[in-house]
Amino acid sequence: MASQAFKALHLYTTPLSGCSARIRIASHLKCIPLIYHSISIADSQNHTKDYLSINPNGSLPSLVIEPSDNSSMKETFTITQSPAILDFLETHFPNPPLLPSPSRVAERARVLELTSLVACDIQPPQNSRIRRKIVDDFGGYGEKWAKYVYERGFKVYEEFLEKSERGKFSVGNEPTLADIFLVPAVQGGLRVGIELEQWPLMKSAVDACWELEAFRKGGLGEHGRLTP
Repeated sequence: MASQAFKALHLYTTPLSGCSARIRIASHLKCIPLIYHSISIADSQNHTKDYLSINPNGSLPSLVIEPSDNSSMKETFTITQSPAILDFLETHFPNPPLLPSPSRVAERARVLELTSLVACDIQPPQNSRIRRKIVDDFGGYGEKWAKYVYERGFKVYEEFLEKSERGKFSVGNEPTLADIFLVPAVQGGLRVGIELEQWPLMKSAVDACWELEAFRKGGLGEHGRLTP
């Protein structure tokens, strides 16, 4: 059993971080026992000396892995980016799979395509750090910019779904990494006033996700919940 190789898995997370929510959702889907450490960005806890020693970037999430005594890994190590953390979880806790096998070429490519769309084209440009920079240094409208980024990205996501064979979720009839990236992004978009009904296929996938307890437990909000 893969989990026997690890003594403890410590997740440093913060409630309203979409990147952190990805890990929380995946861990609930896979029933992975994580030890949670809440970091308050509002109180700048992510910039303390102690946290920066874990993650020099000061970002969330971070996963600190303690190997078990009988593991081939001898030292505690840390992973600090959500795609890398999810790859670790998928490798060592493979059930249920969140990425189609290499033999399912088109589906696997589509999942990675949608995941990258959210991770590269939607989440970073509207990040709160970027919004503050737009407001403080350039006199712009951070929230208006974020809404534009979400709406553009979700339009593209919808177009990809239109070209795909339809299932209950973004790709097929089981949740994948695409949904794990999508749902926190949608929650962020709702906070700046997007109307999800503009993208009916994407909304259908999100609604299917919200039927699962793992998404409700792992999503955004003070206690991991912020329903659309």
